[in-house]
Amino acid sequence: MDNLLEYGNWCEHKIPFKHFRAESVLDENTYKEVEANFNAVKTEQVKKKNGDVYRLEKLSSNYDAQMVAMDNDLAELFQPFFSIDFLKSIAQLLEIPFNYAIDGALHSSPRNSRTGWIHTDFCNAWFDSRFIEKNQLSFPNRQTCDYFTGRRHDESADPRKFTRAATLIFYLCNDGWKKGDGGETGLYGAGHLSDNTVFDIVAPKNNSLILFECSPHSYHRFLTNRGRTRNSIILWIHSTPETSSLKWLNAVK
Repeated sequence: MDNLLEYGNWCEHKIPFKHFRAESVLDENTYKEVEANFNAVKTEQVKKKNGDVYRLEKLSSNYDAQMVAMDNDLAELFQPFFSIDFLKSIAQLLEIPFNYAIDGALHSSPRNSRTGWIHTDFCNAWFDSRFIEKNQLSFPNRQTCDYFTGRRHDESADPRKFTRAATLIFYLCNDGWKKGDGGETGLYGAGHLSDNTVFDIVAPKNNSLILFECSPHSYHRFLTNRGRTRNSIILWIHSTPETSSLKWLNAVK
């Protein structure tokens, strides 16, 4: 089931920017397996190779979500999202080049988390090239190289710059969600909200997703969830700076 485009109900939207939404993405058995694995991580039942556990933690004072970064081992629990065939298929759908450098995370926003700031995911990102394998998915190694700045945490690290090219958010473990609970993803036609800003919202319904190209105008944010915890899996595809510059000129430095 690697090509999820063959499953579920997919729809292309043009407003406020081009994006895709899909419902019933996974078949019932696959969804239950992914859901169980997400809950296992939330309850600290999944161990790392070194004996520690994967732990959801709040990593930013400006963002209330608890997060755990994806790596190759954890990604195995969340197939088919982190499979080469699926990632190639969504790159093709978005008409962007496929790149093996990817990133991802599990997010859990506790009830009454603050509404986020309007932003795009369009930014540079650094990977330690020593851990980039040919023709294999490669996640950033945050222990040796800062993902957002390229700063070395290890003197022997070899930072290589990429640019985020696509964002996918898959919603799960939000049982019983109803309108008014919040936790939606807001989409915006500008980087600020005014009476003239075009916007739309995407409900965090179980087994659904939103997919869009990272661009200078793909503005979005998390909306406060007064009714219940909001859970999701997020992944990012990257491109080379050269590819990004050809398309977006000097929009990202």
